[in-house]
Amino acid sequence: MIDFMRWSFETYCRTHPGASVGSWLVDTALFEQAWSIVTKDSTAWWWSSWICTWTVVYTAVIWFESSRRGIKYRWAYMVLGQLVAISVSTSLFLTALVLHPPTYVIRPSYHLQLLLPLVMAMVCILCLPKTIDTKQFMPVLVTLHLLLLAPFASSPRLDLPSKKGSGRPSGSRMVYIELALLASVIHQLNTRQLLASIPHSGSNFRSLCSKMLSHPAQASISFDVVWVFVVLLVWALTTGSTTSILLKAILAGAAATLGIISYAGISWTLILSTLPIVLLALVGVTMFGLSRVRTRNTRRRAELLAKMGLEENVIVPGTANSPPRKIGKQTIIGFWHPYCNSGGGGERVLWTAIMHLQRLHKETVVLVYTGDYPAASKEAILAKIDDRFSIKLHPQYLQFIPLPSRHLVDDSYWKRFTLLGQSFGSICLAWQGLCGPHGLWGDIFLDSMGYAFTWPFVRFICGSEIAIGAYVHYPTVSSDMVKRVRERSFGIENAGASGSWYKTQIKLIYYHILTSLYATALLFSQYTMANSSWTSAHITSLVSEARRGWLSSLLLMDDKAIAIHGDKPTGVKTVYPPCDTTALSSLGRLDHRKRELFSLAQFRPEKDHAKQIQALAKLFESHPEHRDGDQRVTLTLAGGARHPADEARVDQLKDLARTLAVDANVTFLLNAPYPEIVRRLGEASIGLNTMQDEHFGINVVEFMAAGLIPIVHASAGPLLDIVVPFNGQRTGFHAKTADEFASQIHEALSLSTTQQGKIRRAARAAAEQRFSEREFNKGFEKGYIELLRMIGGQSLLES
Repeated sequence: MIDFMRWSFETYCRTHPGASVGSWLVDTALFEQAWSIVTKDSTAWWWSSWICTWTVVYTAVIWFESSRRGIKYRWAYMVLGQLVAISVSTSLFLTALVLHPPTYVIRPSYHLQLLLPLVMAMVCILCLPKTIDTKQFMPVLVTLHLLLLAPFASSPRLDLPSKKGSGRPSGSRMVYIELALLASVIHQLNTRQLLASIPHSGSNFRSLCSKMLSHPAQASISFDVVWVFVVLLVWALTTGSTTSILLKAILAGAAATLGIISYAGISWTLILSTLPIVLLALVGVTMFGLSRVRTRNTRRRAELLAKMGLEENVIVPGTANSPPRKIGKQTIIGFWHPYCNSGGGGERVLWTAIMHLQRLHKETVVLVYTGDYPAASKEAILAKIDDRFSIKLHPQYLQFIPLPSRHLVDDSYWKRFTLLGQSFGSICLAWQGLCGPHGLWGDIFLDSMGYAFTWPFVRFICGSEIAIGAYVHYPTVSSDMVKRVRERSFGIENAGASGSWYKTQIKLIYYHILTSLYATALLFSQYTMANSSWTSAHITSLVSEARRGWLSSLLLMDDKAIAIHGDKPTGVKTVYPPCDTTALSSLGRLDHRKRELFSLAQFRPEKDHAKQIQALAKLFESHPEHRDGDQRVTLTLAGGARHPADEARVDQLKDLARTLAVDANVTFLLNAPYPEIVRRLGEASIGLNTMQDEHFGINVVEFMAAGLIPIVHASAGPLLDIVVPFNGQRTGFHAKTADEFASQIHEALSLSTTQQGKIRRAARAAAEQRFSEREFNKGFEKGYIELLRMIGGQSLLES
């Protein structure tokens, strides 16, 4: 623009020798002069029309989004665009969108107060090049600019957002479509005129570039168009889910590469001939990078041990009373548990294992990879462990490694291909935990949540010096899941495909690929523990299948796995989770309990809490005497709500209870402290667990230890491991559907006090003898010793 004003002044001086700047400004209409230049021919107008039509659409964007997000001074963005540059205004407004999440919902309506001036603005754009060198030119141009400010005199009608999220503002989609159609008509006409004006022997691209730099005024408009395009492209490529960002980046990179090749005329043969060199260079760079990462980890390890007051591989001088001695290598074990602060059964396994290490292997350094830290401090996490599980841990040799991008393994983050997305996310998270700003690894990597896709990545990054173990609660993919997809039965993993044969076939292919990759990843664990015979059987089957596959041979894992585990097909060991049988077994009143159904589980979709409420409604329908009076039955749903999605799920359950008219008999107990849970368990009569294919079911064991009669889903751990006869005595009931649960609840409540007492005592005895913390510690200690042998041999064990 400075160049334009210099040109304008010099042009004025040619016809007015000795003129001053003041006279030039008085006599020259700079605004009209500039716009006359950028609209004088078809090539110039082709550039200018883009900035004009985008400004019209941009006005609608500002009008909707500023209202929806509560952005102040929305008119200022349009004024800034008209006085400075639309690209500058666009960049600032997109920044405002990032800083202001949606707060309101725009009510559905036909937004005439917005659409009318913008349609008139489009008409002005269409007429503008036809009024060059006429008296109508300036009135049309000024009208265009004023029409773009007119919508800001009003605002759309707003509502507060729904609990499910505000989504796209109502009505905006139609406005955008209508404006885009009008803009496309204008650009189609302009492009036809442009092509007709360029000689057949000329290049369209070169002609546009030449016009772009032909005059300072034209360059100002043309570069504004280019920068708007760049800003919008960057915005499009960097917003959305991680999957969409990656896909868009890949497509953009491919398109750019093909465009460069097409324009430059590069030979494909030449490109292919360079591939071996490129591959060798990539291998070299990768090995160099791994070397640097491992060297950095050695330094970070030394810093951590020094911070804890520990030494390794040093000679301690002797004294008058003791000879010199050598301190060997310290043992550092890392537990992979992104959700360590959730307070569920899987977390009890983690903290019990760490407590066992602190008792028997006092100087073992424990790392916990988690996304809860540092939002929750170490002190807060340890206090919650004590409150929820009555487990006291020493903080001295315990270090948390933060995982800031934990959302990558959240099921709500991946709207499509959830399992694959979570698996990919776990690899990204593993990079963050091992190699990030606070990343570190030790001698043993033990995944206590079952993210198997991290194991080959850990082996690749950390090398052969680290031992990899796992405690698997639930296989990521199981034959039962695939069976439900094949049978097109509705469920958590098949909600969208159960009604379509084509979707089912696509999903079966997806599961087949995912199963092969998952099974191969399982081979990278050198010692695998499973929490139930059901989980163990599935993992064993997957590992056995993987060893017969070509992928296993390619990765050279088969011989190594057999060398570790001997001639057995797998090294999967069943280690039942630790259950607080000691404290719960002391609860009395086995013969005098409230007529209360008690559910204890995190409010996750797979727990199927809805079936418990439906079962209660079925019970009241078939046996109305249980609704009120002396035989009144109540249901308490207790559990942890990890995040807003879980809280929204609780709200949905409350709505379901009201819909089924059982809300007066249903109570929700969220994130209650452990003493409160124990107290309620000591009062309730029946424990409910409705999750299909519950891998184990610590809550079921807690029911039994506390003296409740368990009524559980007839599948997986509760069916095969927990609610089984003990010394010839029944320990509980099984069901599948809501009707069956209602029937079993009635049957259990109808038993005599003596019969109920026999079941309660048998269930408690089974819990005490088979699922105690002591039994878990025995199984975990065996696994830990095996992993120790793999990294240090007998010397470490003796030390």
